[in-house]
Parts: sequence; C-alpha cells; structure tokens
Amino acid sequence: MIAQPADPPPAVSARQAMETLRRAGAVLTATLAYLTLRRVTRLVVPDVADWCAVLVIREDGSEHEITSEHPDPEIERTLRAIRRRRRGEAGGSESLDVLASGRPILATSVADMPAPDLDPHERDVMARLGPSSYMIVPLMARGRTIGAVTLLSTTPGRHYTAQDLAFAETLAGRFALAIDNAQLYEAAGRWLGLLDTLFATAPVGLAFIDLQERFVRVNEALAAMNGVSVEDHLGRTIEAVLGAEGDPVAAAFRAVVASGEPILERELSGRPSWAPDEVRHWVSSFTPVLGASDELLGVGVVVIDNTERRRLLEAERAGRVRADFLARAGLLLDASLDYEETLRNVADIAVPEIADWCSIRILDAERRLQPVATAHADPERLALAREYERRFPMEADEPGSTDVARTGVTQVIREITDEMFAAAIQDPEQLAMIEALGVRSVIIAPLIARRRTFGTLTLASGESGRRFGDDDVRLAEELARRAAVAIDNARLYTERSRIAHTLQAKLLPDRLPAIPGTRLAARYRAAGELNEVGGDFYDVFPRPGGGWALVVGDVSGKGAEGAAVTALARYTLRAAALEPGPPSRALRRLNAAIIAEAETTEFVTVVLAYVTPAPDGSLRAVVALGGHPPPLVLHPDGRVEDPGRFGAILGVIPDPPLPDREFVLAPGDTMVLYTDGVTEAGPRSDPIGERGLAELLSTHAGADPERLLDAVEEAVVTAQPGEPRDDIALLALAVDGEPGR
Repeated sequence: MIAQPADPPPAVSARQAMETLRRAGAVLTATLAYLTLRRVTRLVVPDVADWCAVLVIREDGSEHEITSEHPDPEIERTLRAIRRRRRGEAGGSESLDVLASGRPILATSVADMPAPDLDPHERDVMARLGPSSYMIVPLMARGRTIGAVTLLSTTPGRHYTAQDLAFAETLAGRFALAIDNAQLYEAAGRWLGLLDTLFATAPVGLAFIDLQERFVRVNEALAAMNGVSVEDHLGRTIEAVLGAEGDPVAAAFRAVVASGEPILERELSGRPSWAPDEVRHWVSSFTPVLGASDELLGVGVVVIDNTERRRLLEAERAGRVRADFLARAGLLLDASLDYEETLRNVADIAVPEIADWCSIRILDAERRLQPVATAHADPERLALAREYERRFPMEADEPGSTDVARTGVTQVIREITDEMFAAAIQDPEQLAMIEALGVRSVIIAPLIARRRTFGTLTLASGESGRRFGDDDVRLAEELARRAAVAIDNARLYTERSRIAHTLQAKLLPDRLPAIPGTRLAARYRAAGELNEVGGDFYDVFPRPGGGWALVVGDVSGKGAEGAAVTALARYTLRAAALEPGPPSRALRRLNAAIIAEAETTEFVTVVLAYVTPAPDGSLRAVVALGGHPPPLVLHPDGRVEDPGRFGAILGVIPDPPLPDREFVLAPGDTMVLYTDGVTEAGPRSDPIGERGLAELLSTHAGADPERLLDAVEEAVVTAQPGEPRDDIALLALAVDGEPGR
C-alpha cells in the first residue's frame, strides 16, 4: 500500500458517490444479465473515474473482463493487452494479487511508478493516457472473492484517497452481489421447470415456508384447502393466513426447524374460514429443505384433505410417482448431449415404470417416421418389437403415429381389443406378431421443439394390464415435451461438434510433409467442453529453393471469428513465405492483413521459422516472433536454448517491431515450437512456464519427436484438474544424427 498524504481531500465528492451508487443500484437491480456490468462500468465515467474495468473469475477458472471502453481505441486495446499479459505472468498483475489476498490496492499517485514490462509503443500510449491514480478492490460475495474492480483516474489533480477507496469497496460490493445473483439465478432457472411441473401436477397441497414462517410458494390445491388465494398466501405468515386454526401448523413448523427432523403424516383438524360450520381433517407432512451447503432454508409442507381420504390418497400416490418420475427423467435427459445416447435414454426412461414398452420415431428427410429407439420391460418382447418394426415399416399415410406427427396432437387408445387389431390388419403374419406383443393401451405423443414436430413418442401397456388415464396422458405429453427439447439439443450439439471438428481439420494440415534429413511431429488439443474451434494453429510447408517454413500461432478468439482469423493467418503466411526475404517480412504481411480486416477485433501471436538444409546435414534456421514465445532447441546433451527475440503482437499496431534471429540446428538437435497453452497450464499461481517446459525437454534428450511431444502433452494435461484451460499446439523438428541421411 502506497503511503498517503495527511487527510487529503477525496477525489470523489459525497454527492458524486451517492449519485453513482444510486444509479448503479438502479441498473444492477433491473436485470440479472452480465451485460448490465458494461452499463455500470460506464456509469462511473467521468464523475468517479476516467476508465473502469470489472474482472470476473468464473467457477471454471475462466476470466471475463468488461471495461468502460476508452474513447481512444488504441488506448483501450493497449490497456487490455497490458492487463491480459500481466495476468498471464506470475506476480505481474495487481488484479490477481487482489483476487488472491482479498485486500484492495490504492495508488494515490502513479506519476513516478516504474513499469519495466512496457515496450516503447506501450509507454507512448500510456504517456498519452496520462494515468494519475487508481484503485483496485475485490468483488466479495458469500465470503469468497469472485473478481476485482479497477478504477483509473487520468484527470490532472484527481488523486484517490482512503475515503475514495471506502466508496469503491461499497460500489464493488454492489457489483459482486449482482454477479453472484446472476450466477445463482442461472443455476436456479435450470430447475424452475421441474418445480413448476411438480406444483402444477401434484394433487395435494404443497407449500414452502421460510424461516420467518412466511409462505414463499403455494400451489392451488393448498390454497383451495385454506380458502385463501395463492396470491394472498405469498409473503404472509402462517398466523396471518390461517388465524387461530393455524396454531398446530405453526407448532409443527417450529418443531422441524428446531430439530432438523421431518414430521410425517400428522393428523390435523379444524374449521376452515370458508366452511366455519364444518370440521375437516388433514394429514400434513413437514420436511426440512436444505441448501447446497446443508444450511436450513425453510420447511416444505405437503397437506392431504383426509375428509375424502380414498380419493386424495390415490391422487397423492399418483402425484408422487409422477413427480419422482419427472425428476429422474430430467436428470437422465440432462446426462448426455450425444444424440444417439439421448434417444436411447428417452426410450429407457418410461420402461417399466409408466409403460411396458416405449418407442421413439423420428421423421426422415421424406417426412416418413423411422424407428430410432425402442425399449421393453421383457427382452424377448423387445426383440419381437424390433423385428416387427423392421419387417413392417410404417407407411406414409398410415394412421396413428403419422397423424400425430402431422397434426402435433396426442392420440390415445385407452383399451385395444383383439377385434380392433383384426379389423385394422389384413396380413396374417403381421397380425400374429402384433397380438404376440400383447398391446392393450397406447399413448402417442408428438415430439415438438422450437415449434416443429419432428417425431413421436409411443407408450404402450401389455402384460401389466394397465390402462392409461388422463393423468398418464398428461405425463406422457410432459415427458415428450422434455424429451423433444433434450433430443433437439443433442442433435444441435452433435451437429455443432461435427461442424467444429470439420472446420478445425480444415484449419490444420492434413498431414506433415517429409523434410529430408529430419523427423516432424505435431500435437493439437482444443480446450473447452463445447468442442469450439480452437484459436491455436500450426503449419509446415515448402519454400522456394529447398527451404521449409514452420509456423505455430495463437489467435485471441475462438469459434467462427477465431476460425476466420486463423484461416487468414495460415493462408497469408503460406503466400508471404513463398516470397524472398526473412520471416519478419511475412509476419508484417500478416499484420497488415489483420488490421485491414475491419470486422475483426482479434489479434494473433505467431512464431515463424525458415529452415534450409546445409551440406553437412545441419539446418540453417531463421526465426521471427510476433508476440509469441521463442522456440526451444534441445541439444543431444540435454541443454536447452531459446533462440529468438520477442516481437510485437500482430493485428494491434501498423508497424510492429519484428526482429529476425538466425541460428544453426545441428544433427541431433530438436526444435520445439509451442503456444502459451503449454506454458500457462497448471495452477495460476504455479504454471509450467518456459523454464518448466525447458526442464521437461532436457530429460528427454535424444527422444524421437513423437515421444517427446507425448511427454509434453501428458505433462500439460496432468498439470491441473480437469481439461486444460487453453488450446495446445506443439510442433517438433528433429535433425537426424547422420549428415545426409
């Protein structure tokens, strides 16, 4: 913490602070979207700061930074680049220090603060910016640090004080609360549909009461029992809703809260307000509801009007089965995004719990229903059902499933007789097979997603003898609705994965060429569970005069935009490398091409090496680095060198410094090119780093390049739990030990 002058006046007046908090509060409470933070960062400019940045660390460890965006685009790009670079360097980022310690940083004056990591261009830009003071405060939510807020002043004479820091911490508290609420809101939204279905379909009274004895959630059934509307329950206490008749309910609630144990099937009696002359009886259960950390959130209440005991008991049993079934069905449907596995899961969900067999049919390109998944409680009957589907495919105009697929309306045959089969099927063999299946009741529900019917879900009963009722129809339709969404999502995901894989394959060489006297090996691994197209790339291609070009690069973005820049980089370098001149000339061509692309905001780091065979079996190498880490050369004796001089990132400034470095690869040497996904792997506080990579290479002196890269990839993958955070690209060139080989 930098020392402050005695009692300096605050840079932000009390009026400005209150107004900023008021406006920020209004924006943050208006919506739970991350985009709201961009509006808030701009609220503090220029009254509180001249530039503001919010850095959020998500639960998966990825970074998400939003800034107020400086009006000078070059200053904004430079600020982002410096902050991003420092976060990637151990001990280089004050924001990460704040995240680690949870303590704020106040710099009252930065006029004389050294910045040795800035290159000349960055120094010029920062001089033009003219920073005078800054504060970095942590974003704290539920006892954990989830990010940091940076407030930068460039206004002459405006220097932040301890009072301003206190205001900034208050503002950061609001930011953190909004971010945490957004994350909690997203998680809660995934379960909201299941909760709504439970409340809508359960034939018993259901309620959730918080620790202040207030009704938070009530269904219509319980509202009818109490003679009070759902709206008049919410936010009111047990006593306010039920009066004196609610004393036994309140007593049971308090007992559950005190003991943490449920009270099940307690008999309660009373005279409801809507029938004061009638004594009615209820069976009530009170269950503690726990949060993710096992903290008590409140009490769930289930009430049965025991006055009509048999009817309500049967309805409750059916409701519990449906609710439990839908809950388990939801988990199974969410278990996979693989299209074929999801189809199998859907068919398996209903058997044998609500049907004896289930069949999924999907419309093909000719709008014909094709069976894609079938499940049966009896393996022998399952084989028979599949054989029936194979031998007697559905006709285009066949009633039943075809009508459902065409109209989107569920069809139900509550009881099927042998006479009905005989009247509908003329083929004796087909009739015998369908009678052997023993189908006695059928529900055919449409599979509808995004307002499009793309198939049917058929539930049938057979040997169990059950007959489907209205509740079964509703359950089948709800299952079909959820299954349709899951199937369609899996289809889209599978298609997206296929497209991403195809696109990624087109951005990388089909195979490595054969360079005389050398051995080549490469590795590529895209990060991310969504199979997005990665931003790293590599390439090897010949140059005129018998030389070769080796490229490894890293595009800042991913997905379609990153792929476009990757393609631009790869093919621009291929064309530029065919011309005479050093690698730096080709990199300058690429830099100009990226800047000329007005639609992109991506930048690229590249290492480009030209190698030319020499008569003695060695290779003459010339390397240029466009903001990329230098290659590592592994000698036969285990020594590792890093030839190359750092140049500027490509796509940022018009004329970046790009020095060339020439060296010799002797027989037995191996040159390794890599991206920062290798060196930045592992814990953020202790990544592998260039030194760690060099030490790893030194232990594999003389190894074949394939085995060498296998060892590097294994080290990267095992350096941290889960998948690597960033893409990985590796390229190794080994010079054979015998000249002329």
